[in-house]
Amino acid sequence: MRKMKQLSIILGVLLMPLWLLAQNPGKKLTSVRMIGRADSNRNAIYLRWASATPNSWKLNNKYGFILVRYTVIRNKQMLPVPEKLVLSPTPLKPRALEEWENLAKKDNNAAVIAQALYGEDFNVSINDKGAAKILAQSQELEQRFSFSLYAADNSFEGALMAGWAFVDKNVKADEKYLYRLKPAAPAKLLAADSVSVFISPAEYEPLPAVQEVIARFGNKGVMLNWDIQMLSQYFASYYVEKSDDGGVNFKKVNGLPVSNFDNGNGKQTRMFFMDSLKENGKEYQYRVVGVNPFGQPGPPSTIIKGMGRDMLAAVPNIRNAYVDKKGVLQVNWIFDEKGNNAIRGFLLKRADNIKGPYEKFGDTLAVTSRTTALKKELGASNYFTITALAKEGEGSTSFPYLVQPEDSMPPAVPVNVKAVIDTNGIVTITWDRNTEKDLMGYKIFRAQKKGEELVPLVDSIWYGTKFRDTLSLKMLNKRSYYAVTALDTRFNQSAKSILVEVKKPEVIPPSPAVISKFKVEGTNVTLNWIASSDSDVVSHAVYRKIPGDTSKPVVVRTFRGKDTTSYTDKGLTGGKSYIYYIVAKSEGGLTTPSEELTVITAQQANTEDAQFTRMYAYTQPEKRRIEITWDHNLQQVAELQVYKAEGGKQLVLWKVLPAAEKGIYDTNVQANTEYQYGVMAVFSSGAFSSMKTVTTKY
Repeated sequence: MRKMKQLSIILGVLLMPLWLLAQNPGKKLTSVRMIGRADSNRNAIYLRWASATPNSWKLNNKYGFILVRYTVIRNKQMLPVPEKLVLSPTPLKPRALEEWENLAKKDNNAAVIAQALYGEDFNVSINDKGAAKILAQSQELEQRFSFSLYAADNSFEGALMAGWAFVDKNVKADEKYLYRLKPAAPAKLLAADSVSVFISPAEYEPLPAVQEVIARFGNKGVMLNWDIQMLSQYFASYYVEKSDDGGVNFKKVNGLPVSNFDNGNGKQTRMFFMDSLKENGKEYQYRVVGVNPFGQPGPPSTIIKGMGRDMLAAVPNIRNAYVDKKGVLQVNWIFDEKGNNAIRGFLLKRADNIKGPYEKFGDTLAVTSRTTALKKELGASNYFTITALAKEGEGSTSFPYLVQPEDSMPPAVPVNVKAVIDTNGIVTITWDRNTEKDLMGYKIFRAQKKGEELVPLVDSIWYGTKFRDTLSLKMLNKRSYYAVTALDTRFNQSAKSILVEVKKPEVIPPSPAVISKFKVEGTNVTLNWIASSDSDVVSHAVYRKIPGDTSKPVVVRTFRGKDTTSYTDKGLTGGKSYIYYIVAKSEGGLTTPSEELTVITAQQANTEDAQFTRMYAYTQPEKRRIEITWDHNLQQVAELQVYKAEGGKQLVLWKVLPAAEKGIYDTNVQANTEYQYGVMAVFSSGAFSSMKTVTTKY
């Protein structure tokens, strides 16, 4: 196993995308990063992590990692207390050197990891003296760090051996877990930060196929290129597979993965790969397979077919193309001057997308020309090629070059926006499709209340003209509001459409009215109430019933809306109990009754003589009192009831006096206050006289 230190890593140098692993000094990172992925059979969770810096890599390899799992959700229900499970009883760290031998013999990437972890040196020249030695040692550590992470991206078994990966097979599809990884190194050596992944086995997502694979066949050679920007979150490397037997068998070209050599500035969006062909005129087929950091391959791309052919040795290459401030397209290219004698000129072609079809865009250009300027109408996205027209045989064409003129004009506002809600609260929003050629899609917005800020319902772009939203029918808002905007390929966004309103089907009855006060005057009952606070209440109805009566309550009066808040029920039977309540009704037909009120009407005498003849109130400020007197000629009086009200309030029973009394003093008075008094006789039969009242201001 000691021979492992002698493993050549020259191939790794050729394939290693160092930019991918380099640190960005302007961005603060944690000491470790982690990703997770569900197994396709939904019975395992794969985890991968990596140290963020060479120093943290060294410490983490020494002390290892602690991995803890928390079960947070089960059967779509959040657990009151997450269930904790320590997945690493001892810290996860690299296996001993002797355990690597079998895997290293069959997996070159695993051998690179082992060499980085345990090798005596890593092919870095070290000066024996001074600062140069310190610098060289720092460079060696950084190369060990970088090469090992790249190799781990291409060998999941190696990552498991290194303690940089874990497979959790004790999982259930109806549960969701939070995995938390923390370095085991002492806090004084490494910041005690941690990373987490929240994932469920049910969240398996198939890997996508590599897109936009293009092949340019030439003289016993082919140049492949494909999109890497869209799939950068999925794949770290790619395999190019080749078939020379009509697609029956595909073999990996060179048997090695291809990685992106961009410097990390994000400008490179396509991967390029060259392969040689044994002969021209024979069909070869190619496809590309992406490989994720778990070592899992995605589905093969669409097969690209072609054959080598005799071509010009020189190929033009567009160096720059843009639209200047005057709206003129400027294109310049390079072409080997030695090939001028073999061509008859150049031809500029254009297409709306990278796959074409490409059409002629101007006249044939002179053999010696290397620039052209044209003022013609362009689309939002324009792909240009320059073709060297051969005098004999087939010419050669450059790779496409994208030109996007500046565009700050937003699309038109979406029109004919409609929203329809069903009884389950599902809202269907539709609108007419915009006609702009560079239209990309739409955004849909919603507000729960009118005047409230609209919030987007989709994080990205909605490409159709129909959208479904679900509203909670238990929320108190009765209406919701929707609007739509359009976006073009430059992300210019239109103004919002006209706001459309949907009224939710009612499942919550209105708030009840409240009987605030009442007044009994003989056989008349006056009710006052506070109307329901809901905005969609259409009526308030006054109901009356008799205690103990099982018949249907009587609707005394119904009032539309909320404006009327009082009613007098007249002509009732004296000395009888009645129950009143107010029923509020909403637009949807739902009703809510108020609390019940029980009143007893007065039992009055049947003669007109059963009333008081006079009543007076005299203010006596010097004695701080009011004298109230009255007179009557009533017979068989059992007692007198005296009522009092202050400042226009409801009269309430104040005193009960013997039948012979003709007056009373009120000493509980305040200056500048109006008082009302009333007196009523109660006869021996239980009947009541009418009430005599008087008002005075103290």
